[in-house]
Amino acid sequence: MEELTEEVFINRARTFFHEVGGVESASLDADADLIESGILDSLLLISFLAFMEKLRGSPLEITRENLPALSSLRGAYAFVRLRNPDDELCGSCNGA
Repeated sequence: MEELTEEVFINRARTFFHEVGGVESASLDADADLIESGILDSLLLISFLAFMEKLRGSPLEITRENLPALSSLRGAYAFVRLRNPDDELCGSCNGA
């Protein structure tokens, strides 16, 4: 099985957004705010969380504090790499 590097995650997420959300994958920047750009709405968020859990192989622990990490592909990758809900996300990924 292929290691889930940031590049692999971002490419798979771009494919996900293209197939599920109809977003042109080449135009989806890894640091773009998916919520503010209108790409990630409440229904697509649920599908994206399921996609992330499948790649991670375990459930995600979503809290008010770590939710902002999901607003970009790079932030979502950092979130997927967490193994413990008490781990710290990188400052640039969690809105700090």
